[in-house]
Amino acid sequence: MWISDHKRAIGLRFERRAEEYLKSRGYRILERNLNFKGGELDLVCEEGALRGGVLVFVEVRMRDPRSYVSPEESILGSKLIRLKRACRAYLARYSGHAREIRIDLISWEGEEMNHRKGFVVF
Repeated sequence: MWISDHKRAIGLRFERRAEEYLKSRGYRILERNLNFKGGELDLVCEEGALRGGVLVFVEVRMRDPRSYVSPEESILGSKLIRLKRACRAYLARYSGHAREIRIDLISWEGEEMNHRKGFVVF
């Protein structure tokens, strides 16, 4: 399914906002918008020490506050399977020294942002 140019532009705007938020908290951005067979990663970051920190996969979601589905609920099912598949594909090529791996969710409902660390168990 192709996403309209308008929706993609909105998604990229929120991904940039998430990236700026993470940078302001000391995260190092390693990758943006990576596509693998069967999955996509919005942001890949490292948190903490240069050696032995945390490798963080960040899913960025935006929902209209009037939506019946929360950003968290929108990741369940097949989207979650694709997200984990993309994480495994990234790890197969990762050469860093993270001591921990985590999947976070940064979401917006309207203008309200929420950062949920460890949203998905990996």
